[in-house]
Amino acid sequence: MRELVLDGSTWQTRDDVYDAFFKAVGAPEWHGRNFNALIDSIETGDINTIEVPYKLIIKNSDSIGEGARRMTSDFVDLIHEIAARGCPVEIEVQK
Repeated sequence: MRELVLDGSTWQTRDDVYDAFFKAVGAPEWHGRNFNALIDSIETGDINTIEVPYKLIIKNSDSIGEGARRMTSDFVDLIHEIAARGCPVEIEVQK
Protein backbone atom coordinates (compact mmCIF):
# COMPACT_ATOMS: atom_id res chain seq x y z
CA MET A 1 0.00 0.00 0.00
CA ARG A 2 1.29 3.44 -0.89
CA GLU A 3 2.28 5.58 2.10
CA LEU A 4 1.63 9.31 2.14
CA VAL A 5 3.50 11.18 4.87
CA LEU A 6 2.04 14.33 6.44
CA ASP A 7 4.31 16.29 8.78
CA GLY A 8 2.32 17.73 11.68
CA SER A 9 5.26 19.66 13.14
CA THR A 10 4.15 22.96 11.57
CA TRP A 11 0.38 22.58 11.88
CA GLN A 12 -1.18 25.45 13.80
CA THR A 13 -4.64 25.77 12.21
CA ARG A 14 -7.37 23.66 10.61
CA ASP A 15 -6.21 24.88 7.22
CA ASP A 16 -2.71 23.53 7.86
CA VAL A 17 -4.21 20.03 8.19
CA TYR A 18 -6.23 20.43 5.00
CA ASP A 19 -3.23 21.89 3.14
CA ALA A 20 -0.99 18.96 4.12
CA PHE A 21 -3.57 16.39 3.03
CA PHE A 22 -4.36 18.21 -0.21
CA LYS A 23 -0.67 18.42 -1.08
CA ALA A 24 -0.13 14.72 -0.31
CA VAL A 25 -2.96 13.55 -2.57
CA GLY A 26 -2.61 16.20 -5.28
CA ALA A 27 -6.03 17.72 -4.68
CA PRO A 28 -7.33 20.35 -7.10
CA GLU A 29 -7.42 23.99 -5.97
CA TRP A 30 -11.22 23.93 -5.85
CA HIS A 31 -11.36 21.06 -3.31
CA GLY A 32 -13.77 21.86 -0.48
CA ARG A 33 -12.55 22.28 3.08
CA ASN A 34 -15.14 20.21 4.91
CA PHE A 35 -15.59 16.56 5.76
CA ASN A 36 -18.25 15.92 3.10
CA ALA A 37 -15.74 17.04 0.47
CA LEU A 38 -13.07 14.80 2.02
CA ILE A 39 -15.44 11.83 1.89
CA ASP A 40 -16.18 12.55 -1.76
CA SER A 41 -12.53 12.82 -2.71
CA ILE A 42 -11.29 9.82 -0.72
CA GLU A 43 -14.18 7.37 -0.82
CA THR A 44 -15.88 8.27 -4.11
CA GLY A 45 -12.68 9.27 -5.88
CA ASP A 46 -11.89 10.69 -9.31
CA ILE A 47 -10.91 14.03 -7.76
CA ASN A 48 -7.32 13.83 -6.52
CA THR A 49 -4.18 12.90 -8.44
CA ILE A 50 -3.47 10.09 -5.94
CA GLU A 51 -6.40 7.80 -5.26
CA VAL A 52 -6.87 5.04 -2.69
CA PRO A 53 -5.51 2.60 -1.71
CA TYR A 54 -3.07 4.49 0.48
CA LYS A 55 -1.96 4.83 4.07
CA LEU A 56 -1.70 8.30 5.57
CA ILE A 57 1.07 8.70 8.12
CA ILE A 58 0.98 11.77 10.34
CA LYS A 59 4.47 12.35 11.73
CA ASN A 60 5.42 14.64 14.61
CA SER A 61 1.94 14.59 16.09
CA ASP A 62 3.30 15.73 19.43
CA SER A 63 4.26 19.04 17.77
CA ILE A 64 0.80 19.84 16.38
CA GLY A 65 -0.33 23.24 17.61
CA GLU A 66 -3.38 23.82 19.77
CA GLY A 67 -5.37 25.29 16.87
CA ALA A 68 -4.92 22.15 14.76
CA ARG A 69 -5.24 19.39 17.36
CA ARG A 70 -9.02 19.03 17.26
CA MET A 71 -9.04 19.06 13.47
CA THR A 72 -6.33 16.39 13.40
CA SER A 73 -8.29 14.19 15.82
CA ASP A 74 -11.49 14.62 13.81
CA PHE A 75 -9.60 13.91 10.55
CA VAL A 76 -8.18 10.68 11.99
CA ASP A 77 -11.67 9.64 13.13
CA LEU A 78 -13.04 10.41 9.65
CA ILE A 79 -10.41 8.23 7.97
CA HIS A 80 -11.27 5.37 10.36
CA GLU A 81 -14.98 5.78 9.51
CA ILE A 82 -14.26 5.75 5.77
CA ALA A 83 -12.10 2.65 6.17
CA ALA A 84 -14.80 0.92 8.20
CA ARG A 85 -17.14 1.30 5.22
CA GLY A 86 -14.70 -0.73 3.14
CA CYS A 87 -12.64 2.00 1.50
CA PRO A 88 -8.97 0.95 1.22
CA VAL A 89 -7.49 3.80 3.27
CA GLU A 90 -5.51 3.65 6.50
CA ILE A 91 -4.06 6.20 8.87
CA GLU A 92 -1.25 6.06 11.41
CA VAL A 93 -0.31 8.78 13.87
CA GLN A 94 3.31 8.94 15.01
CA LYS A 95 4.81 11.09 17.75
